[in-house]
Amino acid sequence: MTPAAASPPPALTAHLPALEAALRAAVGEERGDLAAAARYVMGWEDEHGRPASAAGKRIRPALCLLAAEALGGSVAAAMPGAVAVELTHNFSLVHDEIQDRDAERHHRPTIWRLTGEAQAINVGDFLFTRALRALAGADAPAERRVAALDALLAAIEDMIGGQWADLAFEPRGDVSVAEYLAMVEGKTGALIGAPLQIGAILAGASAERCDGIRDWGRGVGLAFQARDDVLGIWGDPAVTGKSNRNDLARRKKTLPVIAALADPRTRDAVERLHARDEPAGDEIAAVADQLEAAGVRERAEEYARGYVAEADARLDALGLRDDERALFAAVARYLVERAG
Repeated sequence: MTPAAASPPPALTAHLPALEAALRAAVGEERGDLAAAARYVMGWEDEHGRPASAAGKRIRPALCLLAAEALGGSVAAAMPGAVAVELTHNFSLVHDEIQDRDAERHHRPTIWRLTGEAQAINVGDFLFTRALRALAGADAPAERRVAALDALLAAIEDMIGGQWADLAFEPRGDVSVAEYLAMVEGKTGALIGAPLQIGAILAGASAERCDGIRDWGRGVGLAFQARDDVLGIWGDPAVTGKSNRNDLARRKKTLPVIAALADPRTRDAVERLHARDEPAGDEIAAVADQLEAAGVRERAEEYARGYVAEADARLDALGLRDDERALFAAVARYLVERAG
Protein backbone atom coordinates (compact mmCIF):
# COMPACT_ATOMS: atom_id res chain seq x y z
CA MET A 1 0.00 0.00 0.00
CA THR A 2 1.33 3.40 -0.88
CA PRO A 3 1.52 6.14 1.72
CA ALA A 4 -0.94 8.20 -0.32
CA ALA A 5 -3.51 5.41 -0.18
CA ALA A 6 -3.27 5.33 3.61
CA SER A 7 -3.83 9.09 3.97
CA PRO A 8 -7.29 10.66 3.66
CA PRO A 9 -7.86 13.10 0.80
CA PRO A 10 -7.55 16.73 1.94
CA ALA A 11 -11.28 17.20 1.35
CA LEU A 12 -11.97 14.87 4.28
CA THR A 13 -9.76 16.81 6.68
CA ALA A 14 -10.23 20.41 5.53
CA HIS A 15 -12.86 21.29 8.13
CA LEU A 16 -11.77 19.11 11.05
CA PRO A 17 -11.04 21.99 13.50
CA ALA A 18 -14.46 23.53 12.97
CA LEU A 19 -16.11 20.12 13.14
CA GLU A 20 -14.35 19.23 16.37
CA ALA A 21 -15.43 22.52 17.95
CA ALA A 22 -19.04 21.90 16.90
CA LEU A 23 -18.94 18.36 18.28
CA ARG A 24 -17.61 19.59 21.61
CA ALA A 25 -20.34 22.19 21.80
CA ALA A 26 -23.00 19.58 21.06
CA VAL A 27 -21.76 17.11 23.68
CA GLY A 28 -21.25 19.86 26.24
CA GLU A 29 -18.98 20.38 29.20
CA GLU A 30 -21.38 19.34 31.96
CA ARG A 31 -19.98 17.90 35.13
CA GLY A 32 -20.83 14.37 36.11
CA ASP A 33 -19.84 10.87 35.13
CA LEU A 34 -22.26 10.53 32.21
CA ALA A 35 -21.03 13.58 30.32
CA ALA A 36 -17.42 12.68 31.14
CA ALA A 37 -17.96 9.18 29.74
CA ALA A 38 -19.38 10.70 26.55
CA ARG A 39 -16.29 12.88 26.17
CA TYR A 40 -14.15 9.76 26.70
CA VAL A 41 -15.99 8.00 23.88
CA MET A 42 -15.43 11.00 21.61
CA GLY A 43 -11.71 10.81 22.36
CA TRP A 44 -11.28 14.14 24.13
CA GLU A 45 -10.60 12.86 27.65
CA ASP A 46 -9.00 9.84 29.24
CA GLU A 47 -10.64 7.72 31.92
CA HIS A 48 -9.51 10.23 34.59
CA GLY A 49 -10.98 13.25 32.80
CA ARG A 50 -7.62 14.52 31.57
CA PRO A 51 -7.29 15.90 28.01
CA ALA A 52 -6.65 13.22 25.40
CA SER A 53 -6.25 12.95 21.63
CA ALA A 54 -8.01 9.73 20.71
CA ALA A 55 -10.68 10.86 18.28
CA GLY A 56 -11.60 8.78 15.26
CA LYS A 57 -11.13 9.77 11.65
CA ARG A 58 -14.49 11.62 11.51
CA ILE A 59 -15.11 10.22 8.02
CA ARG A 60 -18.91 10.38 8.15
CA PRO A 61 -19.24 14.04 9.13
CA ALA A 62 -16.56 14.94 6.60
CA LEU A 63 -18.68 13.26 3.92
CA CYS A 64 -21.65 15.37 5.00
CA LEU A 65 -19.68 18.60 4.62
CA LEU A 66 -18.15 17.42 1.34
CA ALA A 67 -21.57 16.70 -0.18
CA ALA A 68 -22.93 20.06 0.94
CA GLU A 69 -20.11 21.97 -0.70
CA ALA A 70 -20.20 19.89 -3.89
CA LEU A 71 -23.94 20.39 -4.30
CA GLY A 72 -23.99 24.14 -3.85
CA GLY A 73 -24.29 24.60 -0.09
CA SER A 74 -22.00 25.75 2.68
CA VAL A 75 -20.07 24.05 5.46
CA ALA A 76 -21.84 26.21 8.05
CA ALA A 77 -25.29 25.14 6.87
CA ALA A 78 -24.33 21.45 6.88
CA MET A 79 -22.41 21.44 10.18
CA PRO A 80 -25.41 20.42 12.37
CA GLY A 81 -25.95 17.43 10.08
CA ALA A 82 -22.27 16.53 10.31
CA VAL A 83 -22.40 16.70 14.10
CA ALA A 84 -25.55 14.58 14.19
CA VAL A 85 -24.12 11.79 12.04
CA GLU A 86 -20.85 11.63 14.01
CA LEU A 87 -22.63 11.48 17.37
CA THR A 88 -24.96 8.83 15.95
CA HIS A 89 -21.98 6.85 14.72
CA ASN A 90 -20.39 6.93 18.17
CA PHE A 91 -23.67 5.95 19.83
CA SER A 92 -23.79 2.91 17.53
CA LEU A 93 -20.16 2.03 18.29
CA VAL A 94 -20.79 2.03 22.04
CA HIS A 95 -23.66 -0.44 21.66
CA ASP A 96 -21.79 -2.51 19.05
CA GLU A 97 -18.74 -2.83 21.29
CA ILE A 98 -20.88 -4.34 24.03
CA GLN A 99 -22.52 -6.80 21.65
CA ASP A 100 -19.22 -7.82 20.05
CA ARG A 101 -17.27 -7.84 23.34
CA ASP A 102 -14.68 -5.52 21.84
CA ALA A 103 -12.12 -4.63 24.48
CA GLU A 104 -10.31 -1.77 22.71
CA ARG A 105 -10.86 1.06 20.30
CA HIS A 106 -8.26 3.64 19.32
CA HIS A 107 -5.75 1.83 21.59
CA ARG A 108 -7.92 2.45 24.69
CA PRO A 109 -10.39 0.36 26.67
CA THR A 110 -13.89 0.56 25.27
CA ILE A 111 -16.33 2.40 27.49
CA TRP A 112 -18.17 -0.72 28.69
CA ARG A 113 -14.86 -2.06 30.04
CA LEU A 114 -14.64 1.03 32.25
CA THR A 115 -18.26 1.60 33.27
CA GLY A 116 -19.92 -1.78 32.80
CA GLU A 117 -22.42 -2.67 30.11
CA ALA A 118 -25.50 -1.01 31.59
CA GLN A 119 -23.90 2.39 32.03
CA ALA A 120 -22.24 2.18 28.63
CA ILE A 121 -25.69 1.75 27.08
CA ASN A 122 -26.68 4.98 28.83
CA VAL A 123 -23.64 6.71 27.34
CA GLY A 124 -24.67 5.60 23.86
CA ASP A 125 -28.22 6.82 24.43
CA PHE A 126 -26.89 10.17 25.67
CA LEU A 127 -24.88 10.63 22.46
CA PHE A 128 -27.94 9.75 20.38
CA THR A 129 -30.09 12.39 22.08
CA ARG A 130 -27.37 15.00 21.54
CA ALA A 131 -27.28 14.00 17.87
CA LEU A 132 -31.00 14.62 17.48
CA ARG A 133 -30.76 17.90 19.37
CA ALA A 134 -27.96 19.11 17.07
CA LEU A 135 -29.92 18.40 13.90
CA ALA A 136 -33.22 19.73 15.26
CA GLY A 137 -31.47 23.01 16.09
CA ALA A 138 -30.00 23.51 12.61
CA ASP A 139 -30.33 27.03 11.20
CA ALA A 140 -32.11 25.86 8.07
CA PRO A 141 -35.62 26.06 6.64
CA ALA A 142 -37.99 23.78 8.52
CA GLU A 143 -38.58 21.51 5.54
CA ARG A 144 -34.85 20.87 5.21
CA ARG A 145 -34.49 20.13 8.93
CA VAL A 146 -37.38 17.68 8.81
CA ALA A 147 -36.06 15.99 5.66
CA ALA A 148 -32.56 15.70 7.17
CA LEU A 149 -33.95 14.26 10.39
CA ASP A 150 -36.05 11.77 8.41
CA ALA A 151 -32.93 10.71 6.47
CA LEU A 152 -30.99 10.20 9.70
CA LEU A 153 -33.75 8.17 11.36
CA ALA A 154 -34.22 6.01 8.25
CA ALA A 155 -30.50 5.26 8.26
CA ILE A 156 -30.55 4.38 11.95
CA GLU A 157 -33.42 1.95 11.37
CA ASP A 158 -31.44 0.29 8.57
CA MET A 159 -28.31 0.24 10.73
CA ILE A 160 -30.12 -1.49 13.60
CA GLY A 161 -31.62 -4.01 11.22
CA GLY A 162 -28.18 -4.72 9.83
CA GLN A 163 -26.76 -5.19 13.31
CA TRP A 164 -29.58 -7.63 14.12
CA ALA A 165 -28.72 -9.65 11.02
CA ASP A 166 -24.99 -9.53 11.81
CA LEU A 167 -25.56 -11.05 15.24
CA ALA A 168 -28.07 -13.57 13.88
CA PHE A 169 -25.46 -14.79 11.39
CA GLU A 170 -22.92 -15.75 14.08
CA PRO A 171 -24.19 -19.29 14.83
CA ARG A 172 -24.84 -20.03 11.14
CA GLY A 173 -22.38 -21.67 8.78
CA ASP A 174 -24.37 -21.09 5.59
CA VAL A 175 -24.51 -17.30 5.25
CA SER A 176 -24.45 -16.33 1.59
CA VAL A 177 -22.69 -13.36 0.02
CA ALA A 178 -26.12 -11.97 -0.91
CA GLU A 179 -27.24 -12.10 2.74
CA TYR A 180 -23.97 -10.50 3.78
CA LEU A 181 -24.43 -7.65 1.30
CA ALA A 182 -27.96 -6.96 2.50
CA MET A 183 -26.73 -6.89 6.09
CA VAL A 184 -23.81 -4.58 5.28
CA GLU A 185 -25.91 -2.17 3.26
CA GLY A 186 -27.91 -1.61 6.43
CA LYS A 187 -25.26 -1.85 9.12
CA THR A 188 -22.55 0.16 7.36
CA GLY A 189 -23.85 1.51 4.07
CA ALA A 190 -26.76 3.37 5.63
CA LEU A 191 -24.49 5.48 7.81
CA ILE A 192 -22.17 6.24 4.89
CA GLY A 193 -25.01 7.21 2.58
CA ALA A 194 -27.00 9.25 5.11
CA PRO A 195 -24.27 11.85 5.84
CA LEU A 196 -23.99 12.56 2.12
CA GLN A 197 -27.77 12.76 1.76
CA ILE A 198 -28.09 15.04 4.79
CA GLY A 199 -25.36 17.34 3.50
CA ALA A 200 -27.16 17.54 0.16
CA ILE A 201 -30.52 18.21 1.85
CA LEU A 202 -29.11 21.02 3.99
CA ALA A 203 -27.50 22.45 0.85
CA GLY A 204 -30.91 22.67 -0.77
CA ALA A 205 -30.17 20.15 -3.53
CA SER A 206 -32.98 18.48 -5.45
CA ALA A 207 -34.50 15.27 -4.10
CA GLU A 208 -33.05 13.40 -7.07
CA ARG A 209 -29.51 14.56 -6.30
CA CYS A 210 -29.96 13.93 -2.56
CA ASP A 211 -31.06 10.37 -3.24
CA GLY A 212 -28.33 9.86 -5.83
CA ILE A 213 -25.49 10.89 -3.53
CA ARG A 214 -27.01 8.74 -0.77
CA ASP A 215 -27.06 5.70 -3.07
CA TRP A 216 -23.44 6.33 -4.07
CA GLY A 217 -22.53 6.38 -0.39
CA ARG A 218 -24.40 3.18 0.37
CA GLY A 219 -22.51 1.48 -2.46
CA VAL A 220 -19.20 2.78 -1.18
CA GLY A 221 -20.28 1.54 2.26
CA LEU A 222 -20.12 -2.02 0.96
CA ALA A 223 -16.49 -1.46 -0.01
CA PHE A 224 -15.80 0.27 3.31
CA GLN A 225 -17.12 -2.73 5.25
CA ALA A 226 -15.30 -5.23 3.04
CA ARG A 227 -12.09 -3.35 3.84
CA ASP A 228 -13.01 -3.35 7.53
CA ASP A 229 -13.51 -7.12 7.33
CA VAL A 230 -10.01 -7.53 5.93
CA LEU A 231 -8.54 -5.30 8.63
CA GLY A 232 -10.49 -7.26 11.27
CA ILE A 233 -8.38 -10.33 10.46
CA TRP A 234 -5.15 -9.04 8.92
CA GLY A 235 -4.96 -5.42 10.06
CA ASP A 236 -2.15 -4.15 12.26
CA PRO A 237 -3.58 -3.41 15.73
CA ALA A 238 -0.99 -0.65 16.15
CA VAL A 239 -2.67 1.13 13.23
CA THR A 240 -6.32 0.09 13.57
CA GLY A 241 -6.41 0.53 17.36
CA LYS A 242 -8.29 -2.73 17.90
CA SER A 243 -7.70 -6.47 17.90
CA ASN A 244 -7.29 -8.42 14.68
CA ARG A 245 -8.40 -11.62 16.42
CA ASN A 246 -11.94 -10.83 17.57
CA ASP A 247 -13.73 -11.36 14.26
CA LEU A 248 -12.51 -14.93 13.90
CA ALA A 249 -12.90 -15.73 17.59
CA ARG A 250 -16.47 -14.37 17.69
CA ARG A 251 -17.59 -16.38 14.62
CA LYS A 252 -18.41 -13.14 12.81
CA LYS A 253 -19.63 -13.83 9.28
CA THR A 254 -17.43 -11.31 7.58
CA LEU A 255 -16.72 -11.44 3.86
CA PRO A 256 -13.42 -13.34 4.27
CA VAL A 257 -15.04 -15.86 6.61
CA ILE A 258 -17.94 -16.45 4.21
CA ALA A 259 -15.44 -16.98 1.40
CA ALA A 260 -13.37 -19.33 3.58
CA LEU A 261 -16.40 -21.42 4.55
CA ALA A 262 -17.26 -21.80 0.86
CA ASP A 263 -13.74 -22.99 -0.02
CA PRO A 264 -12.98 -26.71 0.62
CA ARG A 265 -9.34 -25.80 1.31
CA THR A 266 -10.20 -23.61 4.29
CA ARG A 267 -13.67 -24.67 5.48
CA ASP A 268 -12.49 -27.28 7.98
CA ALA A 269 -9.95 -24.94 9.60
CA VAL A 270 -12.57 -22.24 10.16
CA GLU A 271 -15.15 -24.71 11.45
CA ARG A 272 -12.65 -26.21 13.92
CA LEU A 273 -11.76 -22.73 15.17
CA HIS A 274 -15.43 -21.81 15.54
CA ALA A 275 -16.07 -25.00 17.51
CA ARG A 276 -13.86 -23.67 20.30
CA ASP A 277 -15.39 -21.27 22.81
CA GLU A 278 -12.16 -19.38 23.47
CA PRO A 279 -9.53 -20.21 20.86
CA ALA A 280 -5.97 -19.29 21.67
CA GLY A 281 -4.30 -16.39 19.90
CA ASP A 282 -1.81 -18.61 18.10
CA GLU A 283 -4.67 -20.76 16.78
CA ILE A 284 -6.44 -17.70 15.41
CA ALA A 285 -3.22 -16.43 13.83
CA ALA A 286 -2.59 -19.80 12.18
CA VAL A 287 -6.06 -19.83 10.62
CA ALA A 288 -5.63 -16.23 9.44
CA ASP A 289 -2.36 -17.24 7.76
CA GLN A 290 -4.03 -20.26 6.16
CA LEU A 291 -6.84 -18.11 4.77
CA GLU A 292 -4.40 -15.61 3.32
CA ALA A 293 -2.32 -18.38 1.70
CA ALA A 294 -5.49 -19.74 0.08
CA GLY A 295 -6.25 -16.34 -1.48
CA VAL A 296 -9.20 -15.48 0.76
CA ARG A 297 -7.83 -12.05 1.63
CA GLU A 298 -7.27 -11.18 -2.01
CA ARG A 299 -10.80 -12.26 -2.95
CA ALA A 300 -12.25 -10.02 -0.25
CA GLU A 301 -10.17 -7.10 -1.47
CA GLU A 302 -11.34 -7.77 -5.04
CA TYR A 303 -14.93 -7.58 -3.82
CA ALA A 304 -14.18 -4.21 -2.23
CA ARG A 305 -12.66 -2.83 -5.42
CA GLY A 306 -15.66 -4.07 -7.37
CA TYR A 307 -18.09 -2.30 -5.03
CA VAL A 308 -16.18 0.95 -5.52
CA ALA A 309 -16.37 0.58 -9.29
CA GLU A 310 -20.13 -0.01 -9.11
CA ALA A 311 -20.58 3.01 -6.87
CA ASP A 312 -18.50 5.21 -9.15
CA ALA A 313 -20.85 4.49 -12.02
CA ARG A 314 -23.62 6.18 -9.99
CA LEU A 315 -21.72 9.47 -9.95
CA ASP A 316 -22.54 10.05 -13.61
CA ALA A 317 -26.16 10.87 -12.81
CA LEU A 318 -25.30 13.61 -10.30
CA GLY A 319 -24.19 16.23 -12.81
CA LEU A 320 -20.88 16.88 -11.05
CA ARG A 321 -18.00 18.78 -12.61
CA ASP A 322 -15.01 16.66 -13.58
CA ASP A 323 -12.99 17.87 -10.60
CA GLU A 324 -15.86 17.13 -8.21
CA ARG A 325 -16.34 13.67 -9.66
CA ALA A 326 -12.62 13.00 -9.31
CA LEU A 327 -12.81 14.12 -5.68
CA PHE A 328 -15.58 11.67 -4.83
CA ALA A 329 -13.71 8.90 -6.65
CA ALA A 330 -10.58 9.68 -4.59
CA VAL A 331 -12.63 9.48 -1.39
CA ALA A 332 -13.94 6.07 -2.42
CA ARG A 333 -10.41 4.83 -3.15
CA TYR A 334 -9.25 5.97 0.26
CA LEU A 335 -12.09 4.19 2.03
CA VAL A 336 -11.19 0.90 0.36
CA GLU A 337 -7.40 1.26 0.65
CA ARG A 338 -7.05 2.70 4.16
CA ALA A 339 -4.82 0.95 6.68
CA GLY A 340 -6.96 1.66 9.73
